[in-house]
Amino acid sequence: MNSFRVGFSNDFLDKQGRLVFPDIGLALLDQVPGLTYDFMKEYRGEYVPEQLHDYDVVVSLKPRATAASLVEIQRLCAIGRCGVGYDNIDLAACTEQDIAVFITPDAVVRPVAESIVLFVLALSHNLVLKDRRVRQGCWAESASLLGRQPSDRVVGTIGLGNIASDAIRLLRPFGVKQFLAYDPYVKPEQAQELGVGLVSLDNLLGSSDYVLINCALTPETKGLIGERELALMKADAVLINTARGAIVDQRALIAALTAGKLGGAGLDVFEQEPLDEASSLTGLDNVILTSHSVAWTSELFRDMGRIDCEGALAIWRGEVPKNVVNREVLDRAGFKQKLESYRYSFNAQFNPQFNARRP
Repeated sequence: MNSFRVGFSNDFLDKQGRLVFPDIGLALLDQVPGLTYDFMKEYRGEYVPEQLHDYDVVVSLKPRATAASLVEIQRLCAIGRCGVGYDNIDLAACTEQDIAVFITPDAVVRPVAESIVLFVLALSHNLVLKDRRVRQGCWAESASLLGRQPSDRVVGTIGLGNIASDAIRLLRPFGVKQFLAYDPYVKPEQAQELGVGLVSLDNLLGSSDYVLINCALTPETKGLIGERELALMKADAVLINTARGAIVDQRALIAALTAGKLGGAGLDVFEQEPLDEASSLTGLDNVILTSHSVAWTSELFRDMGRIDCEGALAIWRGEVPKNVVNREVLDRAGFKQKLESYRYSFNAQFNPQFNARRP
């Protein structure tokens, strides 16, 4: 093996071929013996095998990796996802091909939690609507749009993982009356430590003034919030979704918002992305829409990039990267053989001390 190759998906670049983000950790890969990296020449919503077959590690932003993407892929050892979601990666197909998939939770938690607080406050104070009214010359009308404060209100989160937990910590100083959570996989003592009451989904929906979607998209959660569930919510409650669009039935949500059965919504994710310009959501004053990017900051991409580059270096050393989500691949003989080949192809070649330690 002559070189260890890391490939980055093309959407890290703009149309002129320049980095969209100031820092994605590339300095970690510079000057590493036997390692080269480059960016794929074109963007595809779904990878094709020709894009993947010459890489040992791929660092991926938006493209999908499906079973069709991995046909006859032998060399690839790992895919590093920027973010915590991996519903665009076929984990079973990756495992079958002895490919580990790892994510970057340590980089994502705080930016997304801050974005949840941003939505809560912006919706509470009619921020976007007031801005529009002032721009339209409707000063008095803007002043008459009274908001509300999160104090003495109930915040409910569907999912109580790291992001939800951090959002709760950030919201607590605002005097929230009660925090509730629906998460069948969380132990009661975990919720108790956070001062959160674990309740049923129906209880949470009926009791909360703010409903936060913080769960992963799985077969179990797809369409979890539909017409029946939305009807349980208070008429002035708001729904905030920074997780995945398909968790909420978008048509049912539009119907509830249009009929005045909900107070508003903050949506960073949608069933189909990009959002159709003709979507009824774009005409609703009580909805804030962002392009699956509300948490995007230079710091976020710096940290995600560095974590993914560190994961690539772990593979280069013949080690398992952190935060592998398809853990079963770690026991597969093919994956172990790949790591072994890296361990001796690169470390033995470029690190004299390695040979001294070799049994």
